[in-house]
Amino acid sequence: MDGTEPLDLVLGSPDAVTWRFAGGATTMALGGMEVHGEPVAPPVTEGLFWLYHEASGRRVWLTGSDVEHRGSDRAVVSGEADVDRVRCAYRIDVAIDAGNRAAKLVASWRVDGDLPGWQACFAYQSGFRHPWSCHLYPFAAGSKFVSESPLTYVGVPSTLLYRDDFSIALLFGIDPSSDYLNPTTWTGDTGFFFMDGVWVPQLRLGGAGLVPGIDYELPMHLIASTAGESMAAVTELVEAWIMLTGFEPESLFVRSPSEALELFLQGRRRTTMWQPGIGYQLEEGDPDSDFVYLGEQPLSAYFEYLIYEMTGDDLWRRRCFEQMDWVLRGQNLSRDHIHYGAIHTAFDLRTREFDSDDRGANVGYKPDLNAYMARYMLQVWERVRAAEGLDRQDWYEAAVRAADWVLRQRNPDGGLPQKVSLEGDHRSISVVSGRALPAMPIIADITGDDRYRAFAGSLERFVRSVAEARLVFVGHHPDLPPDEIEEASIWGVIEYWLDMFERTGDREYLDRAVGDAHLSLLWWCPKQLSWVANPTQCASAEQQHFLQYSIYCYQNRKLQCLHRLHTHTGMPIFRGLFDRVLQGIFWTQVTEGDLMGATHERICDPWLARDDHEDEPEFNSLGTIYMGEQSLDAMLQLIEMGEATVGTRTRSDHVPGDGIHGIHGGEAPSVEV
Repeated sequence: MDGTEPLDLVLGSPDAVTWRFAGGATTMALGGMEVHGEPVAPPVTEGLFWLYHEASGRRVWLTGSDVEHRGSDRAVVSGEADVDRVRCAYRIDVAIDAGNRAAKLVASWRVDGDLPGWQACFAYQSGFRHPWSCHLYPFAAGSKFVSESPLTYVGVPSTLLYRDDFSIALLFGIDPSSDYLNPTTWTGDTGFFFMDGVWVPQLRLGGAGLVPGIDYELPMHLIASTAGESMAAVTELVEAWIMLTGFEPESLFVRSPSEALELFLQGRRRTTMWQPGIGYQLEEGDPDSDFVYLGEQPLSAYFEYLIYEMTGDDLWRRRCFEQMDWVLRGQNLSRDHIHYGAIHTAFDLRTREFDSDDRGANVGYKPDLNAYMARYMLQVWERVRAAEGLDRQDWYEAAVRAADWVLRQRNPDGGLPQKVSLEGDHRSISVVSGRALPAMPIIADITGDDRYRAFAGSLERFVRSVAEARLVFVGHHPDLPPDEIEEASIWGVIEYWLDMFERTGDREYLDRAVGDAHLSLLWWCPKQLSWVANPTQCASAEQQHFLQYSIYCYQNRKLQCLHRLHTHTGMPIFRGLFDRVLQGIFWTQVTEGDLMGATHERICDPWLARDDHEDEPEFNSLGTIYMGEQSLDAMLQLIEMGEATVGTRTRSDHVPGDGIHGIHGGEAPSVEV
């Protein structure tokens, strides 16, 4: 053979997945994957991979010259080449895993001299025959363009790519068993690039240059799905990834749920973050957080009434009533105003004014949060009436006014804007509204008004046609722009699907919940990162504007959803994920002092986006502290699930600053506004 004859090297089975190499006998190229005989994309015909010099734009393809067969499903192709008078030896090991519709590729190379500015580049296709989109949390969702180098804060180090009709979807990335994206080693200099129709999806390593003495190795995988629909494709890809990589939640135990709840209650009882007659200050350690977060205050009141029922401690009942009464004072009660019924989300402790500024960066009334507040106001009203025969109609009416205001905010596409202007009718783009979606059926159940259930149906259609269809989940954080990619809202959607499954028994709802949970898993760190001491598995980037690894259970039912997913599917992985996330939250708890039981905003910062220490890396920094949000939401879910209990019914000792006002619906403590 003279090297020009076609290479007939095919791995795998034509009934499932094959890998067909390209080129001739002595100029072998990588080729590409085929599913049921159809190429997933145009094959790579120029070589195995290439070296790229970004400054000059030079590209050198590395072709194979030797092949080693290792059965019908595996082959190793290798070669050598000179680049700028430096010898480069290289090889690619390709193995087919037909059961998972996957190919495992391990590229390795070594140079005998310095190659400054050169990168090694890897792709599985050479061009485009179909339009493709890309999902790479937290940087891209439903995107036609990604240029991210170095890669940081991704969860699973893989990119989800799909034809726009989902006839083919792929998971392309790095095997997490490697020491991937380590900023203290050469793997930290890894990037991902894609532009539909222009740049094929590719990993690039070594942007600063290649040097001798390193045995470079990059284990990759390419997993295919032909499910034809977004959620089904995600489930197929992620379940294959789990099998292919052997992923499982690692064991972590910090304390029991009841011990964690007891810590939280001890700290919450005594914390100076409690503002008598008003509520809890949002956060400790952030100069922009000197406000009481009304957006979660009804949930806080509901939690504390449950604690009162469990313990008989009047302290918690007093605080419940004070918080509920204060929320009412933040509502727009001008009947002729366009925003009659809307409730502000914050009370500024410096200006002593209600506002919807949150941290001042995203001003506007928040429909999603108003639905959330209305839900828990009604749940508190219902609980108190059932337990005590006390009918606080002012709470009920305020909640209905807020819910009705939300109904009037729907955008033409069927979704809710993240925010609307305080005076006019200017609205942002529609977002996922992961609070409002599950809240509306609950509001309908309590009020008996089916308008809210019908409204949930319109939000569901938006989620199906926009969020899930393009894998775009945005808008949960009220202090950030509405197009902010984030994880938190997906769990509100999952909560809704699970509620609907339990209401109707329709398996399609459960399948969607599983699909969304699998998508979220791609955003979570799959293991303990080698250079970080704090726990990293199941942590994920909170959001684009505040990159850090958190384990947020943030105004959603993440813990409860994982528990319910395990109950309904019987899949052990969901119970394992529940346990791991729960213990990760406990790991961030403060165990002494004024903020005992509260949780830190992050569990670690693996790439130092929030590092204030120039001389000494703080990969393990924990950030500010919340007595609400994650800590509050997690504890409420544990109580609701019966996973945590506390004490017996006893009366509390007097805590300075806690009056007995408002217990029976009277005046709250006098507070300057």
